[in-house]
Amino acid sequence: MVILTRGYISKAILLLLCLFGLLLPSHADTAVAPKKQEKIIKIASMVASPNSCKLEATEEFCEMKFHILWETPTIGDYCLHSPKSTQPLQCWYQKKRGSIKLDYFAHILEPAKVYTLLDAKGDTFIASVSVPVTGTLKQRQRAQRRRRGFWRMF
Repeated sequence: MVILTRGYISKAILLLLCLFGLLLPSHADTAVAPKKQEKIIKIASMVASPNSCKLEATEEFCEMKFHILWETPTIGDYCLHSPKSTQPLQCWYQKKRGSIKLDYFAHILEPAKVYTLLDAKGDTFIASVSVPVTGTLKQRQRAQRRRRGFWRMF
């Protein structure tokens, strides 16, 4: 018969508890509430760079070269359409991202041009980007009114 002292008894009990705990099935995973899974919603995106055409004070027409970059969450067939054209500027097949370099030409009074990405069939809207002309006549008139000062009434 083995006689154990107090120090050895506590160590033996600890060892038995560890071994006994390893042999039992663990229910710790079921006792803890499952983590919330965050729902990630992926959407299509489209950007123009530069994102506006800037006019100088004496100019009436704005001209520049710019890039349109787009990306979708799924692979598919997509076409880029310009504001006043019935035919697409370019189509991409079995792609989930693309880019195109375009020339931009607009008059000072012309509204912003909106470029849209549609599916290849042309019936589903995917994304759009607006390219405005900054420094337009209305913006210039507002800036002139601000510069006049508040004491001028007429």
